[in-house]
Amino acid sequence: MSSMGRRVSLGVFSICALAVGFAASSAIGLVVANGSFQLEHSKVRGSATLFDGNLIETNASSPQLRLNNGTSLRLAAESRARVYPSRLVLEQGTGQLESTHYRIEAAGLRIETDRPGTTARVLLDGPRRVVVAARDGSVRISNTGGILIARLDSGREMTFEPQVDIGTLTKVSGILAVKDGKFIVVDRITNVTMQVQGAGLEAVAGNLVEITGTVNPSAPVVAGASQLIDVTSIKRLMKGGAGVAAGVAGAGAAGAAAGGLSIAATVATVAIVGGVAAAGTIGGLAAAHALPGQGSSPPSTSR
Repeated sequence: MSSMGRRVSLGVFSICALAVGFAASSAIGLVVANGSFQLEHSKVRGSATLFDGNLIETNASSPQLRLNNGTSLRLAAESRARVYPSRLVLEQGTGQLESTHYRIEAAGLRIETDRPGTTARVLLDGPRRVVVAARDGSVRISNTGGILIARLDSGREMTFEPQVDIGTLTKVSGILAVKDGKFIVVDRITNVTMQVQGAGLEAVAGNLVEITGTVNPSAPVVAGASQLIDVTSIKRLMKGGAGVAAGVAGAGAAGAAAGGLSIAATVATVAIVGGVAAAGTIGGLAAAHALPGQGSSPPSTSR
């Protein structure tokens, strides 16, 4: 075969391979907006087909993403994200998840809703600061290892900052209780249950305590516990039993939503769970009825 013939054959082979590559990348959904947005750095107005891994960048509009698997999401104005069949990776701005069996990822955190009808709003406020809010149901937040680090009830909002160089440090506060013969603490900020073990726990059982410890690699045996913690220090913050527990629990949700304040000024306002610091915040993310750039009229499907 001549050199020209070989070049023609290689060219035809390359075109065929490229065509096969496009065919293998099937559409995963549709993005619709009242206005324009960027899809893979190209300006689009109205709507466009979504493919696995597409980059979406918004300007003044707030597009809706409708995936073939039934997932519904939104991006606020001035946001950027990559979309996949099972997750949306937020790189800038605010995203809203309105479906189950899907998640938003931001700064390594994984945010999921617990049931249909729940809305999770996620704001990436800098490279390592994430604000999450829950509406009409509870929202679960996990770290990069899939460990549950917080559970937000409807109307609550929380700020998360993945920590650097803290190893397996954990710092939580809550009522030290006994379940199935083991010690547990339900952290008053994150609403996550942890099994704890170590010396001195019996003396402060039933009290509001602050615990610092390290994560034990063994799985917790208490049902519902996300981690097993080896306690290195424990401090009693408030004395009391069931009555205090009920009072703290009642004030905890409101306190976390109001900046982490509670009936006890000495209670820690920041928890460290799974390598992530978490604190209750005051903000409009949970209370807002619409995302920035989201209009009241339904999105247009025209191009």
